[in-house]
Amino acid sequence: MTGRLASLPVIVTAAALKGRITELHRQARGRYGHRPIHEHLKDEDLGCGRDRTLRLMKELGIEGRQTKGFKPLGTNSKHDFGYSANLLRELGKPDDCNQVWVADTTYLRVQRGWCYLATVMDLYSRRIIGWSVSSRNDSKLVCQALQCAVLTRGGELPEGLIHHSDRGSTYASYDYENMLESFGIKQSMSAKGNCYDNAAQESFYGRYKTSTVGDEVFFDEDTARSNAFEYIEVFYNRFRKHSSLGYKSPIQFEEKIAPPMGGNHTSLPACINYN
Repeated sequence: MTGRLASLPVIVTAAALKGRITELHRQARGRYGHRPIHEHLKDEDLGCGRDRTLRLMKELGIEGRQTKGFKPLGTNSKHDFGYSANLLRELGKPDDCNQVWVADTTYLRVQRGWCYLATVMDLYSRRIIGWSVSSRNDSKLVCQALQCAVLTRGGELPEGLIHHSDRGSTYASYDYENMLESFGIKQSMSAKGNCYDNAAQESFYGRYKTSTVGDEVFFDEDTARSNAFEYIEVFYNRFRKHSSLGYKSPIQFEEKIAPPMGGNHTSLPACINYN
């Protein structure tokens, strides 16, 4: 008798099912439709069929977020601007701060489309010394990130500083080229189809997306900017330890290995001001 009773399906009220459906929808951050939610309910032996799951979701006024067939604007290397030579081949790995800055841009999903994060990294210390977020992936975005980097370094830069990026139109633009020239920075670009020269920036974005962004869709540009600020200025630059830096954070590394760079923490106000 006990065995027969144990095999009977669990009877769950509509109110209880709605509560669980709402929780599953929240955990999925709004991306679940009725089919995957039904599979969760089935795994939990809650005895709610697919049609009933759909009906209850309609009564709750919730549905899965539809995936739009839209590809975010990425690097456009087919443009009429010129290309700079790859200066990293001869230099090799830097042995001090302000020898090589590397720059790149990535995209972040927001509810009404996309916004873009541009960063400038000191390749020696791995510190993000400049960054900017905008709803437009244009020359203004990358120029703001570069301006932040210059301010972070106190506005005085050594001769021979190399700025390396991909061959995208924003980095090849006249505005960006003129800004680099005004600061006495030499421009360098990766060869076509070669992403290895900018591996440090690619790694930074990969870790950011994996550990912090994930599948999150930010409410708006300001929310995405706040997320970037917390990751870069609170966690990455000041807290995250790198094996390549002797398990120090970028700022700790600059303070102990490459003074006086570490004593200059102006990236925080500089980036806030330009964002």
